[in-house]
Formats: sequence, structure tokens, C-alpha cells
Amino acid sequence: MMNSERLSYDFMVQAIEVAPIGTVFIDSEGSIIKINPAACVMLGYEAEECLHHPYYDWIYPEDVNKDKDRMEKLMSGKTASLQLEKRLIHKQGDIRWVSCMLSTARSREGRTLGYVAHFTDITDMKKAAYQEEERLIQSDKLSMAGQLAAGIAHEIRNPMTSIKGFVQLIRSGAGRKDQYFDIISSEIERIELIVSELLFLAKPQSVKFERADIRQLLDQVITLLNTQAIIHNVEIITDFGEPEANVEGDVNHLKQVFINFIKNAVESMPGGGELTIRLERSDDHVAIHFTDNGCGIPEAILSRLGEPFFTTKEKGNGLGFMISKKMIEDHKGQVHVSSKLHEGTTIKVILPLSII
Repeated sequence: MMNSERLSYDFMVQAIEVAPIGTVFIDSEGSIIKINPAACVMLGYEAEECLHHPYYDWIYPEDVNKDKDRMEKLMSGKTASLQLEKRLIHKQGDIRWVSCMLSTARSREGRTLGYVAHFTDITDMKKAAYQEEERLIQSDKLSMAGQLAAGIAHEIRNPMTSIKGFVQLIRSGAGRKDQYFDIISSEIERIELIVSELLFLAKPQSVKFERADIRQLLDQVITLLNTQAIIHNVEIITDFGEPEANVEGDVNHLKQVFINFIKNAVESMPGGGELTIRLERSDDHVAIHFTDNGCGIPEAILSRLGEPFFTTKEKGNGLGFMISKKMIEDHKGQVHVSSKLHEGTTIKVILPLSII
């Protein structure tokens, strides 16, 4: 090592030692050459336990490949420094989230001496953000449940009114009683269907994948929401075709997604309109199109759909679409949204067909 490089290296080592945040010097081979006390506290190790060990030994396994890719950018000279978040493994096995600044250490002559990583512990901040997100998700679920309950109340009230009316007719002795009983029985079956669907949605949210026909799931969801659509003067038109469209998925989660997309479509048409739900099959996928002729979404807003806390609704929090999109992605599917202002919106959900 030349004298100027030696001076640069010694100065860097001294700077690392006294740095108030976790700081590590890594050589070009990826081994730790110097680690300061703040970083030792963050990892729970003594300095001697870390020196001359690969830097990646302390990075959470799922983050290693990302980190290596970023390190290659530094090594190639494409960038002088990188800011990123990653997870480190504490000696006791705990995961510590850190904000990390990676930069290249060079001599005065421009020769690469190694790399410096500065760590700031953000674990508490991450936990607080996660708890707030969970709280908002629960709030969103409660809000959806309240709106759904209102619609179900209307849905049940209609057959109950019919039953009450025909019971009064039977008591008066007017008309054919057998015909009245058939109608009453039919209305009771409708109530039973609605109640069974509500109980199914109220079950604990344990994920259970099973084979299901998308057509049946949509029919069941439409049964729950049709009265709300009628109240808003919205007609739900279906085009499912004849062949089955079986997928492997969590039935409860898929229903939640369909409920969210149908409710959003209905609410986008305050003056009434049509919501068309169409199935399109390919060899290995089924696409569900939810197309409304509502107010549409501006292009600037369309690109931000799915961002948490971004919403165009006065009382929304933007999590409904984000949760729905995540549920579909958990089913190895995709969600695409296209829209034209004042013309309408189409949400396209793509799911892999069951191969069984």
C-alpha cells in the first residue's frame, strides 16, 4: 500500500471508530476489516467476532441477493453511493431493520480501498409503521363490514316484507294458499342463502386454498350486493359463458376482493348506470372484467392506485385496493386498471386456472 493510500486508510479507520452510528469498512472481497462500537451494539457481537468474516453473514438471507446486486453497482463504478433499507441478524436471533448508506472508499489516486457501510437502526420506526398499517387495515375491514351489513339488511328486508304480506293474505283466507306457501318458501331460501354467505365471510381469516368455480363465487357476491346496486340505480350485467372457470384459491379472500371491486364500481356511478362483469378464458388463465360507466379516474390518479393512504374518497384511506391487489397477487394473479374520465373504469383480474 502506497503512503498516500496508507494515510487515507488510517484516516478512514479513525473516522469509523468514532462515528456515532453503526459503521463498517468492507474490503473488495466482501470481508469486514473494521467495525465500530456502535455497529457492534447493533449486532450484539464483539468486534473480534466480526473481523475478517464475510459482511453478508449478518444480513438477513432474503436481503443478501439485493445487497450483492447493489454492491456490484458500486464495484462497477456506476454509482458512488447507495441508500437502502435492509435487515440485519442480531446475535440473539432478532431482526434489526437498518437504513444503510453504502459508499466506495478510494485513495487520493482514485484506487478503490473498499466500501463503507453506515447503519441507522430503524427497527422501532418499522414496528410503529407496521402497527399503524394493521390498525388502518382493521379500520378498513370494519368500514367495509358496516357498509356490507347495511346492504344485507336491505336484501333481507325485501323477502321479509313479502313473507309478512303473504302471511296476512293466508290469515284473511284470500287466494290459493298453496301458491302463497311456495312463494314464502322461496323467499325463506333466499334469506338462508344471504345469511349463510354472511356467516362464511365472518369466519376467521385463515388462508385455505381449495378448488372453486369463479362463476359461483361471483354469483354469491352479486346476491349480497345486488340490493345496494338497485338502491344506487345500478344494473349488474353478467357474461360468464358456459364452461367452468375453476381456480385454486382462498374462497373467502376472493369474495372480499370481488365485493370491494363491485362496491367501488357502484359508488362510482352516483347517478346510476351499468356494471358489466365478464369472464374471459384462455388455456391456463381466466380474466374477470369489472366494467362500469361511472365517473372514471384521471390518468394522474390512475398511476397512484394501490399506494397506501392515497384515496379519492372523502372517508377512505386507500387500503382497500391495495389489500385486494395483494390478495390477488397471493393467488399468483394480477390486477390491471384502465379508465377514461367521465366514461368509466375497467378492473381486470387475471387468475391461473386450476390444472386439476
